[in-house]
Order: sequence, then C-alpha cells, then structure tokens
Amino acid sequence: MTRLYVVPVGEGWIEQFNETVESPIPIPDEAPEDLQREEKTRIWGTTEGRQKRTFFEEMEPGDPLLFYNEGEFFAAGRAGTAFEDPDVGESLWTNEDSRFIFTVEDYQEISVSRERIATLLGYEEGWAPYRFLRVSQDAANSLLQQYNSIEEAFQDFQKEGGPKGSHKPTPEEEDDPREHTEIQWRLIQLGLMHNYDVYVAKNDKSRTYNGNELSENCIDQLNLPGFSQAVTRIIEYVDVIWLNGDQIVEMFEVESTTSIYSGILRMTDFTARVPNVGVNMHIVAPADDEDKVREEMNRPTFKKVLNQAEFSTLRYLSFEEIRETHDTVNQAGPLQQVF
Repeated sequence: MTRLYVVPVGEGWIEQFNETVESPIPIPDEAPEDLQREEKTRIWGTTEGRQKRTFFEEMEPGDPLLFYNEGEFFAAGRAGTAFEDPDVGESLWTNEDSRFIFTVEDYQEISVSRERIATLLGYEEGWAPYRFLRVSQDAANSLLQQYNSIEEAFQDFQKEGGPKGSHKPTPEEEDDPREHTEIQWRLIQLGLMHNYDVYVAKNDKSRTYNGNELSENCIDQLNLPGFSQAVTRIIEYVDVIWLNGDQIVEMFEVESTTSIYSGILRMTDFTARVPNVGVNMHIVAPADDEDKVREEMNRPTFKKVLNQAEFSTLRYLSFEEIRETHDTVNQAGPLQQVF
C-alpha cells in the first residue's frame, strides 16, 4: 500500500531545505555504503519522537512526500533511501537531533494550498501540519472518495500545482526532457511500424519531437474491457503502450532523470491489481544508469509484487538499444521480435 507523508519545513529551516533538497548535494561521508555509489542526492530528515519513529520506520522507497511551509505545499517528491544517523544530521544541518534521514527522489516544486489538501484529507478547517506525519487511514479513506489511489492523487497534486516559475533548471535538467521525448518518439514509431496500436501518456500527447506531435497516428484513449477504472487510470500515465486491439502487449517507461521510482511504481501498481494479465514491461534509461535501474528493480518492495505476477516481465532497456533498433527497422523493415 502506498503511503503519503506530509513534511512541514519550518521558516527557520527553509535555507537548509534549499541547500540539501532543492539542490542535490554530494553524498555525506557518514551516509550508508549503498548511497556512496551516487555522486549527488537530495536529502532531508526529521527529529526524534516516538510517533515520528513509527512513521519513519514504515517509510518505503517511492512513498510520496508533500513538503509544507507557510500556508502551502510548496514541493513534492518520493522517499528514496531512509536511514537513522545523528552524525549525518550534525554534518548537514549542525543538528544531531535530525537523525531520521531520507533521500528525496523525483523532486518537483509545486504550489497547492493548505485548504485544498485539508479538505481532501477530511481535516477540520484551519488544519495545518506542525510535525512530520504519515497520513492516517481515515485521511487516506477521505482522499480515496475522490481518487482511486493515493498515487493518483499525488500525480494530480504535481500536475495542478505545477513547477513554480522561480525554479531555474540546471543544464542537465533542461537536457533530460529533450532526450526523454526523443526516446518516447522512437518507441512510438517502432510500435506503429510493427502494426500495433500505440498509446502515449495522457500528459505527453501534445509534446513534439523534431516538429512531430507525439500523439500523431496514436489512439486517443485506452479502451480495456475487463480492466477497472482504477487500473486504467494508473497506466494512463505510462510513457508508451503498444496494443494489439484491446490487449496490452508492451509497456515502456522512459527514465531520463536520476530517479526511476515513478516508472517502477506504476508498473508494480499495475501488476498488483491485475496479476494474471501477461504484459512485457520495460524501464528505459541511459546505459550509465543500468546498474542503478537493476538495483532498484530488485528491491524487495518491488520484487515481491513482480514475483506474484508470473505472466508479466519487467526488463531494462538502454536508450542505445532503442536507437539502434529503430534505425535497424527503418533500414530493414519490421522485426519478428522487437525486444
């Protein structure tokens, strides 16, 4: 079950938040060994407390995070690696009490009002988060009256909040969407050239690559008899889907940034709801990220779900493989087996 965490950032801590979350930092020497292979990460933490400890110990990779300050939820992300270490708190923020540490993946600046979140969670008027918390089951149930899943609600918060205009992407961040769209376009063309119906993620239909709209010659919406509305909503955001009529054949999530949680979560959410459906699923990422992708795919959290979906597979594909395959098909025609 996906959890949702609310993380208030006090006015006295905004500067530290900007230094270690808004901007990725080198991995602290005191951090666990499995983090040391990364060059940089976004990292945050919270202080000791019985209930905080309970919430923290329940945190799993990919859990959505909403950051709050002064009347609005100003940022969103996903939990990465969580660990307890007062030395890291002392090293980063000169505060050893900040001992519950977690990295932040899929970071995005948003602007969603406190009132909107309070209403959705069924909280009283005037509610404001004053400490680190995991949304209760009652609050989750209130949220689920309007959404099919917490994951869907989280995606909606990100979409409607949008990135703030004050955010200035780094050159690397500016480059990622271009490469992401290129690989997405190549996958679309490969599907069409092999006579599949192709679906493009709901939020990417109007994107263009070299002047070509991604949704050109693709189907407008998913029509999947036997699938619940909740399942359909999960995969509406998958980057590219190949279909044979109303049967899903291949699904692709393109990951051009440092985090691959959202793609794997979408795949595992799908297989958890329809474990008897057979689909070939792929995480597509740069070759330099292969080790990280495979490591994340093998996390117990994801592995447990995937092991129960005996008819489906989840594989890694590199950007280079996609480009090479697309070029081959352009020159020699359709392949008997694409991937």
